[in-house]
Amino acid sequence: MSKVHYFQRFQQKENVVTNNTLLLFSRLYGSSPIRFEHFINSLLSEDGADTIVVGLSFRQQEGNGKRSSIPDGAITQKSIKVLIETKLYDNHDDDQLKRHVEGFGTEETQLLLLINPTEPSQAFNSKVIEFVNNHNAVHATNIRYAAITFKQIVEAMRSVISDYDVELNELVDDYSSFCDEAGLIPRHQFAMRAITAGISFDANIEFNIYFDPVERSFSRHQYIGLYKDKAVRAIGLLTKIVRVDFDVDTDTFKSVDVRDNFNQSNKELRLTDAEILALKSIIKVAKERHGWDIHVDHQFFFVEKFYPTVFTKSTKYPLQHTRFFDLGEELDVEVLPDCQHIASLLNRKEWE
Repeated sequence: MSKVHYFQRFQQKENVVTNNTLLLFSRLYGSSPIRFEHFINSLLSEDGADTIVVGLSFRQQEGNGKRSSIPDGAITQKSIKVLIETKLYDNHDDDQLKRHVEGFGTEETQLLLLINPTEPSQAFNSKVIEFVNNHNAVHATNIRYAAITFKQIVEAMRSVISDYDVELNELVDDYSSFCDEAGLIPRHQFAMRAITAGISFDANIEFNIYFDPVERSFSRHQYIGLYKDKAVRAIGLLTKIVRVDFDVDTDTFKSVDVRDNFNQSNKELRLTDAEILALKSIIKVAKERHGWDIHVDHQFFFVEKFYPTVFTKSTKYPLQHTRFFDLGEELDVEVLPDCQHIASLLNRKEWE
């Protein structure tokens, strides 16, 4: 069964990417203007300017500009305009951005947002900031410029929604998956997918396999972390993703689809005899121990080996299903060591 996505696929043109990004923004704003305000400001946290205010403001006993009257209450809203330029191939064009600044008028809040797969060079950003500042000086505008990545959008969105907000988390997961499929988040080789594995944890460790329904989308990743009791307690290097239709009565596979660790179908990949035995075993164990029928409509994530660790979630609520970590950033390295060493380095570290 194919998953129904929130965000359209099949095209990677900039207008499709921009449309999906705007849809993500609008869904967050529709859910909570306050959370959208926190989201926007988290993307701008390093530019040192004032906080952007989004939405209505409710005030009591506020006089008008002439101080001729003081109404009991007032509901106001600042005017705001955000212009977005999306680039898929880091083909930055400062002349195009110069033309965009002409689109601002007298809005109280003005933001020019450039979205890229990777951060532009410091020289390019300095050039844009210079002509934006010059434009502000000449035209009495107050335009702010920010260059962000699709990865930053995903991270900022996750930072303002709660773990228990299932719908918004599914929305962000699907947007992240879309960005990954479109090649907009290019650090999959560092990515660890932390996934809840409370009841199945022992079987996952025993057979070095994690399983999930096929309709659950996910971004490309190199590592799987098994989460249980407020911590990632095992990590493994992903080797194969397998989808099967298994006949439990005849103990045979009706179909087997073996994919690489980035979820791409690969006809050259085959399951070894040991992997076939492990796959059959975990299907039977899931049924016998928990009553789960995972022989169809599931995908199985094979790892070389799950290594123990205790990578602790320090905040109150438990992980609901999935979270992605950039291990290069978590460990402050550009080249990752072997998986066993990664597990030891993550041990006793914390995350929010």
